[in-house]
Amino acid sequence: MSPRDPYCHIEAFLEPDQTEQTADGIRQLVTVMMTAGTSEIQTAACQLTAGQARDLAFQLLVEAEHAERRTGHGEAGR
Repeated sequence: MSPRDPYCHIEAFLEPDQTEQTADGIRQLVTVMMTAGTSEIQTAACQLTAGQARDLAFQLLVEAEHAERRTGHGEAGR
Protein backbone atom coordinates (compact mmCIF):
# COMPACT_ATOMS: atom_id res chain seq x y z
CA MET A 1 0.00 0.00 0.00
CA SER A 2 1.10 3.56 -0.59
CA PRO A 3 0.51 6.78 1.37
CA ARG A 4 -2.33 7.56 -1.06
CA ASP A 5 -3.97 4.23 -0.14
CA PRO A 6 -3.71 4.10 3.65
CA TYR A 7 -5.60 0.85 4.21
CA CYS A 8 -3.22 -1.85 5.38
CA HIS A 9 -5.54 -4.72 6.32
CA ILE A 10 -8.44 -6.35 4.50
CA GLU A 11 -10.67 -9.17 5.67
CA ALA A 12 -13.86 -10.89 4.61
CA PHE A 13 -16.36 -12.58 6.90
CA LEU A 14 -20.01 -13.49 7.36
CA GLU A 15 -22.28 -11.64 9.75
CA PRO A 16 -25.49 -13.56 10.47
CA ASP A 17 -27.61 -10.39 10.36
CA GLN A 18 -26.24 -9.20 6.98
CA THR A 19 -28.74 -10.73 4.57
CA GLU A 20 -30.97 -9.55 1.77
CA GLN A 21 -34.40 -10.66 0.71
CA THR A 22 -34.69 -12.02 -2.83
CA ALA A 23 -37.53 -13.57 -4.80
CA ASP A 24 -36.07 -16.99 -3.90
CA GLY A 25 -35.72 -16.28 -0.18
CA ILE A 26 -33.02 -14.83 2.02
CA ARG A 27 -29.44 -14.52 0.75
CA GLN A 28 -26.43 -14.28 3.08
CA LEU A 29 -24.06 -11.43 2.27
CA VAL A 30 -20.27 -11.41 2.63
CA THR A 31 -18.82 -8.44 4.51
CA VAL A 32 -15.50 -7.05 3.26
CA MET A 33 -13.71 -4.62 5.56
CA MET A 34 -10.56 -2.56 5.03
CA THR A 35 -8.86 -0.92 7.99
CA ALA A 36 -5.91 1.40 8.42
CA GLY A 37 -3.13 1.10 10.94
CA THR A 38 -4.27 4.29 12.66
CA SER A 39 -7.53 5.75 13.91
CA GLU A 40 -7.11 8.74 11.56
CA ILE A 41 -8.71 6.84 8.66
CA GLN A 42 -12.25 5.47 8.91
CA THR A 43 -12.79 1.78 8.33
CA ALA A 44 -14.31 1.02 4.93
CA ALA A 45 -16.77 -1.85 4.61
CA CYS A 46 -19.27 -3.22 2.13
CA GLN A 47 -21.53 -6.21 1.76
CA LEU A 48 -21.23 -8.41 -1.33
CA THR A 49 -23.38 -11.19 -2.66
CA ALA A 50 -21.71 -14.60 -2.89
CA GLY A 51 -21.31 -14.09 -6.65
CA GLN A 52 -19.71 -10.67 -6.21
CA ALA A 53 -17.37 -12.04 -3.54
CA ARG A 54 -16.40 -14.93 -5.82
CA ASP A 55 -15.74 -12.52 -8.73
CA LEU A 56 -13.59 -10.31 -6.48
CA ALA A 57 -11.63 -13.31 -5.22
CA PHE A 58 -10.99 -14.48 -8.77
CA GLN A 59 -9.85 -11.00 -9.86
CA LEU A 60 -7.48 -10.81 -6.88
CA LEU A 61 -5.97 -14.17 -7.86
CA VAL A 62 -5.54 -13.02 -11.48
CA GLU A 63 -3.82 -9.80 -10.39
CA ALA A 64 -1.57 -11.65 -7.92
CA GLU A 65 -0.44 -14.05 -10.66
CA HIS A 66 0.17 -11.13 -13.02
CA ALA A 67 2.21 -9.29 -10.37
CA GLU A 68 4.34 -12.38 -9.73
CA ARG A 69 5.00 -12.86 -13.45
CA ARG A 70 5.96 -9.19 -13.89
CA THR A 71 8.48 -9.23 -11.08
CA GLY A 72 9.56 -12.84 -11.18
CA HIS A 73 8.92 -13.12 -7.45
CA GLY A 74 6.47 -15.56 -5.97
CA GLU A 75 5.47 -15.90 -2.37
CA ALA A 76 7.76 -18.27 -0.51
CA GLY A 77 6.01 -21.32 0.87
CA ARG A 78 2.92 -21.14 -1.31
